[in-house]
Amino acid sequence: MKIPFALLFAILLSTNAHTQVEELDPNKSYEDFSLAYRTLDAEHLTHTYTANAALLNLYDTRDPNSILGAENIKEYFAGFFKRFKEGNQSLTLTFKIIDRQNRDGVIYDNGYYKLTISAPDTSDRVSHGKLSTVLVQDSGRWKFKIDSNTNTAQEEYENAKAGSMPQPK
Repeated sequence: MKIPFALLFAILLSTNAHTQVEELDPNKSYEDFSLAYRTLDAEHLTHTYTANAALLNLYDTRDPNSILGAENIKEYFAGFFKRFKEGNQSLTLTFKIIDRQNRDGVIYDNGYYKLTISAPDTSDRVSHGKLSTVLVQDSGRWKFKIDSNTNTAQEEYENAKAGSMPQPK
């Protein structure tokens, strides 16, 4: 069966357009971030950050710390994920964005996340946190330039209303 050239070109063009729209969706960065947690893959996670990104951890139980640059962020998460791999544990991370502002091509997101840690023969452990991120266009997609996070109570997470924008899947 021969496919007319015009039809083949239209199919390829629509597939490419769908990929471009997906990459221009800022939620794709959160979805890729969640995938990296599910697969415990620091390399995949690194692709959600700009080369000069800043990760700001502000948790109650630890000293605040800043991790600067995608390579340092990758090393941080490689060590973080290693502990879970060695413990035969899995991670599920979901996001709830409550406010998104797009100013001059820069996206400012505020919201919450839920992290579930699962292991064989044990009950799941769940923690919740808040986030504020800044996303910029880099290599044709949205990437995190600033990623700041801290812990929060389950009740605050559950009471937070997702914004009207489409949410990360």
